[in-house]
Amino acid sequence: MNRLLLVFLLTIGAVFGGSPEKGCGNNPADIVFVLDESGSIWGPHFKQQLKFVQDVIESFDIGFNRTHVGVLTFGTNNRVIFPLGKYTNENELKTAVAGIRQQRGETYTHLALKRLREEMFSPRYARPWVRHVAIIITDGESNYPQETKREAALCHAAGFEVLAVGVGQSVARDELEAIASSSDKVFTVDSYGALDTLRSILAWKACAVPTEPPPPTTTPPQPQMIEDCNGHNKMDLLWSISNQAGVDETNYGLDFIRSVTADMTVDPLRVQVGLSPRFCDEGNAIRLKDHDTKEGFWRDLDRRRLAGVRSDRTIGYMRREGFSTQNGGRSDAVRFGILIVDNTETDWENAVNEARLAKEEGIRLLIIGVGSRVDQGKLKQLAWSKRDYFYVTCYSELNVIKIRITSRFCVDTNQRVWKKSLLESLYDF
Repeated sequence: MNRLLLVFLLTIGAVFGGSPEKGCGNNPADIVFVLDESGSIWGPHFKQQLKFVQDVIESFDIGFNRTHVGVLTFGTNNRVIFPLGKYTNENELKTAVAGIRQQRGETYTHLALKRLREEMFSPRYARPWVRHVAIIITDGESNYPQETKREAALCHAAGFEVLAVGVGQSVARDELEAIASSSDKVFTVDSYGALDTLRSILAWKACAVPTEPPPPTTTPPQPQMIEDCNGHNKMDLLWSISNQAGVDETNYGLDFIRSVTADMTVDPLRVQVGLSPRFCDEGNAIRLKDHDTKEGFWRDLDRRRLAGVRSDRTIGYMRREGFSTQNGGRSDAVRFGILIVDNTETDWENAVNEARLAKEEGIRLLIIGVGSRVDQGKLKQLAWSKRDYFYVTCYSELNVIKIRITSRFCVDTNQRVWKKSLLESLYDF
């Protein structure tokens, strides 16, 4: 095996002309590690596997517009530890890998491959214009070899490359070859301690995966006023959190806003950021002198019940006050209104009207639906276009869509007229 590795290293070195440049020569990639955590793996060996993954991550240039990494583990059950794009910082990524705890179980490789195909490389997380690579590490034959081979074939048909790594004496070579995209993408080592000998090889192989140049209509332009991105136009952002969000939900929302704006250059000449007020009550305070009967007091109380969200008021505030020059709005800046909504609308008709007026004034509305109580069909009508609507099942998942949200800030920001384009109108149709 050592002789084979030496020959392979020499071959790769000849192809790439020496050591690979970090980040695959500035070509970004989406890379998913699929890690065996079954009961046949001794705890210290599982930790060695995690250390190996961290070392391989160091070979790539991790960043928003660079390489993204996701991790999926499998035993009897499979777990998405984190999807592609959740971490765009190398240190945060390595810390997340180091924190994985082994769950053990059987070796249901086929279910892991199914989830890899259906979720990890789905359009929700994977970028269509970059190379897609899966690196699978296992220590033995799966419980259902035929199902594993069938799922592997579906992965190959889906178009992403699969590298298979077998560890120890119990691996089935034929199964590894069925999992991998080709026989030259199969690697074996005698122990988890020997994994490090494959570090450079796997990095090279991941870099060698061919990718087609992105079509102009699908490649998102570089975000403006954001670290490592192009674009020079000013941008005004107004955020809104649902008026019914509780303490924990509000904190998740605020953390998400902070995360999205972390890489932006915020100053009066570039990006400005604001937060809309909440519109919880139908009126102001109920004063002691306002009512002389309990029935009148109760009617006033009922007007303050939280029956739904008030996007109409939020969008109206953005239009009339939030983006006004008195509050710092700039006529030459791109304007984005981002609403986090977690319930049905109290006044749907008025919300639609306010959204229409906002769009006519060039305010690009991004709508984020949260939870099962929202009407996604209606919320999509409020958004600037269907591509400007996003959905997560709970507030704690907000960070999953960070990359997609930031990418939407890029659309049309190099144009001088902020009106809905013909292409976007056709997309809505």
